[in-house]
Amino acid sequence: MLYVDLEQKWKLSISGSITTALKGISEDEVFDSVVDYWFKDKFEDVEGTLQYVKRITDERFDVENELLEDIKKVFEERYVKKLAKLKSNAVERVKKQKMEPATDKQLKYAKKLYKKAHGKANGFDDREYSKHEMVVIIGDLVKRLDNMEEEDLGESTVLELSDFRK
Repeated sequence: MLYVDLEQKWKLSISGSITTALKGISEDEVFDSVVDYWFKDKFEDVEGTLQYVKRITDERFDVENELLEDIKKVFEERYVKKLAKLKSNAVERVKKQKMEPATDKQLKYAKKLYKKAHGKANGFDDREYSKHEMVVIIGDLVKRLDNMEEEDLGESTVLELSDFRK
């Protein structure tokens, strides 16, 4: 038996449980660990027979290896689609950040870091930066401060903010 041959109520139950399992995943989760987590919750071995269990109603049906493999294929297809969607959302978020102007909070934080790194804030330029540019600038300033602390606040080079514009 294959997944497509199941009764509609079982297909809906399995599909719904897969959707629920995939809702909370992130890009760095491995397929096998997601399937294992889902599998442990949905299947039981009863006297040597594997059964799919609907937890709410405790309805069950026996699962053969062929069906189990087919269900895993369906799960994997949906997993791959979910990861592709997550990645495209991340790309869209960066594109949006590149268009939106930096927030006042980002600018204040960058000025504070710049002053800490260089001893004065008047070298910080107040041009219009995008949110993405500010993320890069703040990340570089934090890295410079970390390096300064490691070098016991030794000599450091002046940060050219214009280098971040592309």
